[in-house]
Amino acid sequence: MAFERFTQIGQSFKPKISIWANGGQIGFNQGSMKRYRLEKYQYAIIFFDKENKRVGIKFTNDENEEGAIKFNPQRGVISGKAFLDYYSIDYSKTKNYDVVFDQENDLYIINLE
Repeated sequence: MAFERFTQIGQSFKPKISIWANGGQIGFNQGSMKRYRLEKYQYAIIFFDKENKRVGIKFTNDENEEGAIKFNPQRGVISGKAFLDYYSIDYSKTKNYDVVFDQENDLYIINLE
């Protein structure tokens, strides 16, 4: 068995999504961006599961897809303020969430509870 040298010191690899108090932005950490190769997308669509208090995010490059929100791949950020306000999701404090990819539905999911 051959050993592989680890050289990615000081970087994050655990995928996380943050909901920022500053303007209700939804941000993807470096781990999410790398693991899921999100830099190739320009838009996102946000879904909400009221019953289970989960947020789902689907990425696309189709700006005409219903609900498409501009995604900034350099910063890993989408504007979530309208979504958060509509569903009365508190963003008064910045919170980080583990993200899980649901391959069947092509959704990146966070559990708000």
